[in-house]
Amino acid sequence: MEQSRKHLKITSIVVLIFASLSLINVTTSLFFGDLMNVEFPVGSAENMVMIAQIFVLAVSAILRLPHIYIGVKGLRVAKNPNSSKGHIIWAMILFVFAILGLISPVVGLVQRTEVSENVSTLLGVLLDIAIFFDYIKHARAISQAMK
Repeated sequence: MEQSRKHLKITSIVVLIFASLSLINVTTSLFFGDLMNVEFPVGSAENMVMIAQIFVLAVSAILRLPHIYIGVKGLRVAKNPNSSKGHIIWAMILFVFAILGLISPVVGLVQRTEVSENVSTLLGVLLDIAIFFDYIKHARAISQAMK
């Protein structure tokens, strides 16, 4: 069980780091990327770009909440083991979404469109799958040991 606690702690930290990096990536691409050059219809408000940026950033942060939850909960369970299963269920949901995320890059590779972007996306999704699999495996082991 001690080994599972150690692995869960490391995996939880990695989940939190990737969630943070994802938010930083979204923020930098929003405020320094292509959205700054979008042309809005004549007569639209001057601050329309800022409103769109804030909205997209807020939605992105909301979508990262499950990642943050399982990262924080995983650290807590690694420190003080218990038999709670909510974080494991969320990790399973994110695992399934990551598997579904394989569809787009694989189809793109088969169709040979934007190969380098699809390979990059595919590697990122495979990394997510491996991380969530590891998290689920060690969180279940700790949960089973508490029974």
